[in-house]
Amino acid sequence: MNKPIVLVIHGMGTHALGDMKKEVSDGLNEAAANFGLENYKIENKVEFIEFNYSDFLDEIRARDATHAASIAEHLTLLKGRGLGASVVEELTSFFSDFDEDEMLYTHWMDVIYYGLMFWGEKIRVDCAKKLNDVLVTAHAENRGVHIVAHSLGTAVLHDTLAKLYRGDVDLTSTVTNLDIAKFSVKSIWMVANVSRLLNILNGIADPNHSIVHSGTEGCTASFYNVRNQFDPFTWLKKYDRQAANLDTIEVNTVRQLNTHDIKEYMATPYVADCFFASVLGSTLTLAQWDKGVAAHGETTVNKSVDELEHAFANLRQVSGTTGKVDALKKFFTLLKDFKIELEELIEGDDSAQ
Repeated sequence: MNKPIVLVIHGMGTHALGDMKKEVSDGLNEAAANFGLENYKIENKVEFIEFNYSDFLDEIRARDATHAASIAEHLTLLKGRGLGASVVEELTSFFSDFDEDEMLYTHWMDVIYYGLMFWGEKIRVDCAKKLNDVLVTAHAENRGVHIVAHSLGTAVLHDTLAKLYRGDVDLTSTVTNLDIAKFSVKSIWMVANVSRLLNILNGIADPNHSIVHSGTEGCTASFYNVRNQFDPFTWLKKYDRQAANLDTIEVNTVRQLNTHDIKEYMATPYVADCFFASVLGSTLTLAQWDKGVAAHGETTVNKSVDELEHAFANLRQVSGTTGKVDALKKFFTLLKDFKIELEELIEGDDSAQ
């Protein structure tokens, strides 16, 4: 049997070409080792292909940064280039209270570039071309296509598919719209899904009602919505669609400060088990499963789920959003406060030892 193709799409921040493939494979290989699968290398069983838009955003960000010493100045620079004056004014005032760190300048600006500016369409066109090439090749070679998207990549994937499979939309003259009967994707993995949040910003297609779902009327046979209970990126505008063959996998383990990390997601026993079964058709024995869960559990922080739920209870009570700027402000504030809370929680635990 020909190897399945696994297309991976990264999230926010800077990602060198190949990083996303490595992070996904490293996570799955770690899980396999925990299960007791010897000499297991997922990269030998599937063909990983990556869609990378980080280089493009890094180039744009670096060019703009030469004219701006702070994020406030950066936003002012973007006035009239996709951002309206009122939006710039409100966001500039809001961001004046944030520290100027690297995460702010990359993660935050990626959301603004993709969600509010015309650069988003450039990214979607590039993604459509990659998807078109992969699906046409797979169809000709009778190979299954599986897609793993993370964080901002879930919005990029959703928005692109919503346009690519619609007969009334033509992205470019060189990209044809795809027929779900011929080019259906085997499985879609939306990890730390923020597609509904980004939909507030660009309004392309409501993820709760678009063609991007599993079943006979959707563009994929199986859909996996993966989130960590303690990943704040998934708290605002949570994705909870119901459809045939659509599974929501919610994990609750915390092994490091960055609960949003894609490798951490893929190394989680249940996520890896579902991936092996869906993509490769392989199943674990009960003994292998128990071994993997135990090994993974040994590396989690010294806190119970109840303790973590209590610590973040107030942050999780995020009210509904009323517009684009409101959504951005709530999103950025939530992530900043979560980072501070988790740092204090882990540091307090370490000092008590």
